[in-house]
Amino acid sequence: MASRYEFEVTISSAKYLKNVNWRHGSLKPYAVVWVDSNYKCSTQVDDEGDTSPFWDQTLVIPLPSGRIEDHTLHIDIVHAGSEEGTKPLIGSAKLKLIDVLDDVEIGERATRALQLKRPSGRPQGKLDVKVTIRDPRYRAPDAYREPPYGQPVVVEEKKKSKFGGMGTGLAVGAVGGVLGGLALAEAIDALEDHVADDVAEKVEDDLAFDMMLSDL
Repeated sequence: MASRYEFEVTISSAKYLKNVNWRHGSLKPYAVVWVDSNYKCSTQVDDEGDTSPFWDQTLVIPLPSGRIEDHTLHIDIVHAGSEEGTKPLIGSAKLKLIDVLDDVEIGERATRALQLKRPSGRPQGKLDVKVTIRDPRYRAPDAYREPPYGQPVVVEEKKKSKFGGMGTGLAVGAVGGVLGGLALAEAIDALEDHVADDVAEKVEDDLAFDMMLSDL
């Protein structure tokens, strides 16, 4: 049974991201957000921001049953492309809801700068978010609930989400590929738990440096 509360998170922007797509070009990052892993939501893709993306997109997700303070917000920043040899998971961040409640009351907004980490746990990048734990019974009439991850975003009264467009959003027809990317990201995460990520990162950095020298 779901909690009576819901969680509103605005994914504002990120910076200092690792370009996991360096072999093929720039990043096309988007964020996947969840508290309950059975209910994931995603932002649109930023096709232009590269390693410093800007989304400013608000997602609303229900909280699972149980004490609010026992739950954790999870955010994965993922590259939308499927280029060969590219590891789609850019970085992950977590926010314990107890830390939100220690700072603000239910219904009040908190701003956080979250540290993104690579699958190995090494810090890589920053993510700016705004979060609110709220009671939907007191939700403003024009507020909207984000659909589950993989479904097209509804159109707001004043602003139309581009989740259904290929320009700056995820195409509905590409959902299968994106879900495959997430599955691959999880597999990579598990693999890098056993193989030191710093070794893999050094190999990538050395290859990038060699490529840069060859272009000179």
